[in-house]
Amino acid sequence: MNKQENFSVFMVLGPPGSGKGTQIKLLADKLGFFHFISSKIGREYIKTHNDSETLKQKERYDTGLLFDAKWMFKVIKEKTEEIFNDKDNCKGIIYDGSPRTLYEAENLYDFLVKLIDKENIKIIEIDAKEKELRKRIKKRKRDLDKEEIFNVRIRVYKEETLPGLEFLKKKHKIIVINGDQSIEKVHKDIVEKLNT
Repeated sequence: MNKQENFSVFMVLGPPGSGKGTQIKLLADKLGFFHFISSKIGREYIKTHNDSETLKQKERYDTGLLFDAKWMFKVIKEKTEEIFNDKDNCKGIIYDGSPRTLYEAENLYDFLVKLIDKENIKIIEIDAKEKELRKRIKKRKRDLDKEEIFNVRIRVYKEETLPGLEFLKKKHKIIVINGDQSIEKVHKDIVEKLNT
């Protein structure tokens, strides 16, 4: 497969409450990129496959566990190739929820550099202080974001996602954005840094 110059991939990473989902949606809409929500892609895959490993993942997900990293990467890879092969209709992908582990970071990055030029891979870290994240979580009214749930999510981020981010920092230039700012200012900073 030949590398493509006219296809870009963004990874947007940050702790829970940093606003990465909002920023990804804004970017995807602005650039016409595929908004790649890993958990949604995993659920869609489950609906169309009934092999034993996929059924096992359905059970995991139904009990509130995350999908197994190896299975999730297989699904991400297949969907990425499908989108990439339809590049007449899509100029790029923004990953939302990937990579969430070191395993995913290593494998996704290696897979992408074989697919497209390194310059067309943009990795954005929305960095926000825990104090600011806690303040935002308290303002949210959804039950999902009670403080104890946030504590679990921040622990999982530190233990599972941060090692993947550290791996990516050794391999690639990371665009770091101050996530303590307003949604508008964060978006403005991302757009400015992508254009420099």
